[in-house]
Amino acid sequence: MAEQAKREFRASARNVRMSARKARLVMDAVRGRDADEAMVLLQFVNKRAAPAVRKLIQSAMANAEQYGNREGIDIDTGELVIAQAYADEGPRMKRWRPRSRGMANPFTRYTCHMHIMLAERGWLEDKAKGRPAFAKPRRRLSKEQRLAKKGIVVESAKPEKKSEVKSGDARKQETGKAETVEAVKEKKPAKKEAKADKKPAKKEAKSEKKPAKKAEKKTEKKGTKKK
Repeated sequence: MAEQAKREFRASARNVRMSARKARLVMDAVRGRDADEAMVLLQFVNKRAAPAVRKLIQSAMANAEQYGNREGIDIDTGELVIAQAYADEGPRMKRWRPRSRGMANPFTRYTCHMHIMLAERGWLEDKAKGRPAFAKPRRRLSKEQRLAKKGIVVESAKPEKKSEVKSGDARKQETGKAETVEAVKEKKPAKKEAKADKKPAKKEAKSEKKPAKKAEKKTEKKGTKKK
């Protein structure tokens, strides 16, 4: 099977002696433009990163020409667009600056890795058509679904009904238990009724006792006052 023709051409510069923040200012101005237009624009950009980015675009265009000559494909470098342009932070270097009275102050030298990708505008438009507007959340599949996806069929073991599995003795035991449970349920309300009958009787007895005691106390108080 023949390989598809390459449509993306990259170039990168590593350990460039400048900060990634300064390189990104130029990358943002160039991203999305035609390669030839960006080359002309960078001649008039008054930034330290402009010459480095210009050399990087030249390198990517040279990579595209080299690939076309090697594979026998006609690639028009004038139609190439800067699809990606970004800069990553590189290793930092610690340095010391001498100061007065024999002291030294530390400072950091920053480096960055710059990357550029060129591609044809028509190919980028076709690539963007099939891209979803948003990433759908990933749904976790069950074990059976994952095996079915691989082509492995798993027979699901269905549990047998309990009534079919149990023997006659077990059924008898179960019916006996059920009867005993029903008998207990019947007895419980009888006990509750008996308790309910006892409670009002006790209350009546208390109510009868209380007024008698009060009457006795009143008579005693009256007798003491008369004396």
